Amino acid sequence: MRFHDFDLNLLVYLDALLAEKSVSKAAERVSITQPAMSEALARLRGFFRDDLLVHVAGRGMIITPLALSLVDPVREILLQAQAVASATIDFDPSKSHRKFRIMASDYVYDILIRRLLLQLSLEAPEVRIEVRRVTVGAAEEIKRADLDLLITPLGYVSKELPCEPLWEESIVCAVWSRNKQVGKELSLKRYLEMGHVCRSMDGQTAEFDRWFLAHHGPKRRVEVVAPDFGMVLRALEGTNRIAMVHLRQFRMYAKAFSLRMVKPPVDFPTVTESMQWHQHQEHDPGLVWLRNCVRSIAGKI
Repeated sequence: MRFHDFDLNLLVYLDALLAEKSVSKAAERVSITQPAMSEALARLRGFFRDDLLVHVAGRGMIITPLALSLVDPVREILLQAQAVASATIDFDPSKSHRKFRIMASDYVYDILIRRLLLQLSLEAPEVRIEVRRVTVGAAEEIKRADLDLLITPLGYVSKELPCEPLWEESIVCAVWSRNKQVGKELSLKRYLEMGHVCRSMDGQTAEFDRWFLAHHGPKRRVEVVAPDFGMVLRALEGTNRIAMVHLRQFRMYAKAFSLRMVKPPVDFPTVTESMQWHQHQEHDPGLVWLRNCVRSIAGKI
């Protein structure tokens, strides 16, 4: 399709180039060859009379100021087109081969996604699920609709997109069962003196850790930092360290890694897990079905 001598199919390639800032990665993103993407870039450069992507020594490829101004408009056009197309498509989960992309923590995987995958294996055996580990760029990915669902604590969702609370989780204090340095509870002074295991992904700490730092300052002795909540729990076995963890996940790991709960010295607020999606996917029949599945499972947690 052409509009004012512009091949609108090139918008798909332009969107990939602006997102990846790499010809090879952009080609992989839209499943074409690298030479084909190079040809598309050449045509785009000719139309816009701008390099769009340029090589910079030591920095790879960067986008030009004109290209930067095109990022949001191009993405918006494609999302609107996708919304129009999906509105006319019937979705039958028992026959669909569609792929859905969900970003979530390992805690959410343990508590919800495992159950979702089991349900889908029965109701939608050909549907594929790509689970991505949550990153600091999650908000940007869901804004670009590079994800179908983001499941994350309420404190990390984008205020610009639709969001729905799913369930609340209590935060508890966990130690190795044979840790003799603490009994059933401990004082704040003792809590701060102990070695802590904390979860941090790309420098982003858990929501309850952020709360503690905001109210009590960076006074803890953090001895171990792990990228996943499950790894935090496993790191306690055989040590005198301590960790703040989700109650439901603690119950899953407690027996296997010989853990016990200790009453924390302060009352941590509960964490509200939420799901978020892009507004242009609000009425997508497949995503409406997926959100209903997630909502149903969350209601039983």
